[in-house]
Amino acid sequence: MTRDTCRRTDPMTGVVAEVGTDGVPVGLALPADLLDRPSTEVARAVLRTLTAAAGDARELLERLAAEEGDGHGRDEWQWDDDELRETVS
Repeated sequence: MTRDTCRRTDPMTGVVAEVGTDGVPVGLALPADLLDRPSTEVARAVLRTLTAAAGDARELLERLAAEEGDGHGRDEWQWDDDELRETVS
């Protein structure tokens, strides 16, 4: 599986965060004027944006997993025991 990412921009501050579907942040950009603000405000903006990007990445991962399924467009829970036995035999 290739590593997909999701990018989110905080409209209030302009902070941009990018998070991979593995949950690892891969990018963060802060506008220069944001660094003149109190550190708590900067931290809140960064955490808010990273959290939103991570949520988007998780949704993307779940969507990709559902599409991939078993290769036939069905989720695993849709298999019944007889079908499973036939595929194994």
